[in-house]
This record gives sequence, structure tokens and C-alpha cells, in this order.
Amino acid sequence: MTDLKQAIDHERKRYCVAAGGGVSLPVAGALYWAVMGGLGFYLAPSQWAIAAAAGSGLIFPLGILLQAPMRSPFMKSKSPLSGVTMAAIAAINLLWPIHILLIGGFPEGAPLTLAIGMSLHWPIIGWAYHSRVSLIHAFVRVAAVTVIWYGFPDWRLTGIPFVVAGLYLFAAAGLRWEVLRFRRAGVSAA
Repeated sequence: MTDLKQAIDHERKRYCVAAGGGVSLPVAGALYWAVMGGLGFYLAPSQWAIAAAAGSGLIFPLGILLQAPMRSPFMKSKSPLSGVTMAAIAAINLLWPIHILLIGGFPEGAPLTLAIGMSLHWPIIGWAYHSRVSLIHAFVRVAAVTVIWYGFPDWRLTGIPFVVAGLYLFAAAGLRWEVLRFRRAGVSAA
């Protein structure tokens, strides 16, 4: 049993190194949320919610485009664990009926539901990458946006997106650090 656990742990680290920690995706997410924060100064909640829902579909393609400059070839990295990450991404999309319901009836809730809903895959991807940063990101993100939502209602359309953008950048830096730490420990992408 110990051998199996060690083999799985090694594969998780190897997958993280091979994918470059997937850092291009949180960078793409940071760009998306920064734009949404800027739009929060100008759009009404209903307009913001529609723009946020429509724009969220650009995060993954932008992450793909950023793979080379970010040295994060997550689409090329092969692992038996890659099915777990794809299932996690598919799972967050199961929330769209709830997002659409809110956007149509309570658009002010969109910043909170999108910020939390789009974080649900982080613990699972974190497990696949042997990443503590990913797990921490999810919990800090949910706590931060909840505090802003209830404590600073005037900042919902701006504060939530800008905080999420900043947390994405910290996560990208943390993932890069984890990749380097795994490499220093002798884990290779091969």
C-alpha cells in the first residue's frame, strides 16, 4: 500500500512539473477578473452579470494561448490523473443553471456565485498536482469574496473581481514555486 501511495504522490508531482503547474490558466483568470473589476465601475449589475457570464468562456482559450509564454504546457502534459482535472472542470460547469437563474432574477448575486463557483475545481486540481497552493487559493478566495459581499456591498462589482484577480496572481506565483520545488527535489516532467 505504501508503494502505491508513493507512486501516486510521485505521479502527482510529475504531472505538476510536466504541466508547468498550469499557471497560464490562473493568469488568464486574473486577466478576466481584472477586466470584470474595471467594468464594475461602468456597468449596472444586470449588464455586468451578462458580461461576466459571456466573458468567462474566454478564460480557457486565453489559458491555452498563454501556455507557451508562461511555460505551462498543461494541454500537452499527459498523465493518468488528467482525467481528474478534466472532470473537475466539467463539474464547475454544472453550476451554470444556478448562475443563469441568478443573472435573470438577482444579477447582483453574480459576482459572488461566479467567484465561488469558478473556484470549486481548485481543490481537485490541487490534489492532481500535489499542490497546497491550489487548496489554499480556493478557501481564501471563498472567504475573501464572502467578506466583501456581506461587509462591503458597494464593492461587489469591483472589489470581488479585483480581489479574485489578485488571488489568481498569487496562485500562479505559488504554483510556479511548487513546480520549482518539485524540480529541486528531483522530480522531472518525463
